[in-house]
Amino acid sequence: MSQNIIQTTKNAQPVIRSALKKLHAQGISALKPQPIVNATTTSGATRQRWKRPVVSRRVANDLRKLAIRTGTYGTYNPETGIGWDKSWDEGLFGGNGEGKIVNGGKINWMEIRGFKETKRERTRESRAQRIEALLNVADDKIVEYRQSRRDNKPEGGIENVIKRMIKRSTKK
Repeated sequence: MSQNIIQTTKNAQPVIRSALKKLHAQGISALKPQPIVNATTTSGATRQRWKRPVVSRRVANDLRKLAIRTGTYGTYNPETGIGWDKSWDEGLFGGNGEGKIVNGGKINWMEIRGFKETKRERTRESRAQRIEALLNVADDKIVEYRQSRRDNKPEGGIENVIKRMIKRSTKK
């Protein structure tokens, strides 16, 4: 999925994605399949055939999600090609002709849950809390560790060195 809606040419003129141009020009009909008039078969009989939508659902969903992320959902600027018109949702999710999205009685999951994001982004808050909790006890652990290292050191002085040497020699 391309994150850029607008690309610039060498002359720095904005180039709008063709899907947005088609949505702007054709509206909801760009998202719906169109019947082919007078489609005949090899036997000469007429049958109804369909042309696929001009803008695929995947591309339309990518553009819609990008507009939600950038905060331009609900408005579309034809000069810059930024945004997503709410009326296009009816062609994307289905509708009853009155502007209400039917979508088979289902609630759109993005409105409830939001985007999945990466695991790193999802767990950022809990990781920060865990690190802060560990930092609060880190000073105490450092002091405790240094004290235990000091306690494990043998006592200094020549008398203690000689005693240790005698103990080693008698163990054999």
